[in-house]
Amino acid sequence: MEEIPSPKDMRGAAGVAVTLAYATGLAGVVAGALLFQRGETTIGVVVIVITFAIGAALMIASYLVRGLAAVLAHITALESDVRVLLADRSARDPRRRDRGDAGDRSPWP
Repeated sequence: MEEIPSPKDMRGAAGVAVTLAYATGLAGVVAGALLFQRGETTIGVVVIVITFAIGAALMIASYLVRGLAAVLAHITALESDVRVLLADRSARDPRRRDRGDAGDRSPWP
């Protein structure tokens, strides 16, 4: 099974997606302007619209990845809090210490 990326890695990927979105928009404007200068208005408009759509999709993907990174960070924090609470609970429960390694697996005291 593949390893789940860390929230830091996901935020980095979101930053790359934003950079690509801006680069795509800039390339679309430049290409569209060059096509307008040559008199190919229809193709220029099509190029600008397509690059705008690609940039918008990259920005949406960036926002989704940032949201997933935030959720993953919260889940990781909750997981560590639950581990601490379970360790405190088992340290305070005298019934668990008397059973030894069996713990909850053995139904008989």
